[in-house]
Order: sequence, then structure tokens, then C-alpha cells
Amino acid sequence: MKVLPVKIHRQQGFTLVEIIITLVVSGILGAIFINLLGTALNDSWNTVERVRDEVDAVGVMEKIIADYVTEMNANPAGALAQIITYNGAGDYGTGISMQYVEFDAGGNLYAVGSGNNLLVTIPSSGKNIINLLTNSRAASDPEIRY
Repeated sequence: MKVLPVKIHRQQGFTLVEIIITLVVSGILGAIFINLLGTALNDSWNTVERVRDEVDAVGVMEKIIADYVTEMNANPAGALAQIITYNGAGDYGTGISMQYVEFDAGGNLYAVGSGNNLLVTIPSSGKNIINLLTNSRAASDPEIRY
């Protein structure tokens, strides 16, 4: 006689304990994720404001450089003084720092009352925009193109 193999049928699926543990762990991970995502979304406006301020500062610096080039082509000896005059009249906005500077033999920067180098600093909420304008062109030199 032939004996048929006995098949043992196991139940397929998850037990109630496995489902409860999975739900608890998922809830904890979800709460952590939502907390981190909420913080990132709340602080995301800072980045947008910082970039907007930097773009505005770069635009002001472009205006200063365009005026500098125009003044250098018209009157190289008085170009830096004219840029300071424009700034004093409020043409570039507020908070812009302009000072004459020189460099010592070690390359260190120090402020002076007048000179051939004008350090222009435009503050922004991100990084400050800094440029050094120099009076190194003679009237006989060809015009600068901008």
C-alpha cells in the first residue's frame, strides 16, 4: 500500500502582534519625519530672503561699477571721488560703506583718508558684496568698455 504524504497547512499572513508592532514603529518614524520636515519648511524662507538680498546687493554693485566705468572714461582723476559723491547723495541706497584703503608691504589692508583704492562694501543678509575700485587709468588711455 501506498502512503500519501501528509501536507501540513500553515496559515499564511501576519499575526496580530506583528501588525501592532509594525504600526507602532511606523507611527514613531512618521512623527520624527514630520517633525524634521516641518522644521525644514519653516526655515526655508530664510534661504529665499538671503538669496534675494544678495541679488539686490549684486545689482547695486553693478550700478556702482557702471558709474565707475563712466566716470573713469570722463575724468579718471576724479572718478573715485565722484562715486563717493553719488553714494553720499543716496544714489545707491543705504548702508553702503566706501572707504579709501591702501596695502602695506605684507599685503595687509588699512584705511586712509584719500588715495587710489576705494573699497566698496554692500551688506546683505547672506554674504557681503565687496569690490575694490582703483584709480589706475590715465586720461590718455583708451576708453574702458562695460
